[in-house]
Amino acid sequence: MMTTTQLKAILWQCTKINFFFLLFTFVVLLLAEPVYHIHQYFYSGSLEEFKQTLYYMMGIYKLFWLFFNVVPYVALIRLEKKA
Repeated sequence: MMTTTQLKAILWQCTKINFFFLLFTFVVLLLAEPVYHIHQYFYSGSLEEFKQTLYYMMGIYKLFWLFFNVVPYVALIRLEKKA
């Protein structure tokens, strides 16, 4: 059985890993033109559509990150403070 301290440690690690993945995605978004040219074989849309797709995917990932990593972590911290 997992304790709340262990769960909090796991959620913190997941939050950090996913945050750095978001930063990496942001860098890819900044360098969208070279990335687009590398992946042009797989993506048939224009550069603007490519940027929109990256931005959209980053937004969805950020929402999932908040709801499944950050919110449970903060909830566990608040529960520990009450107890």
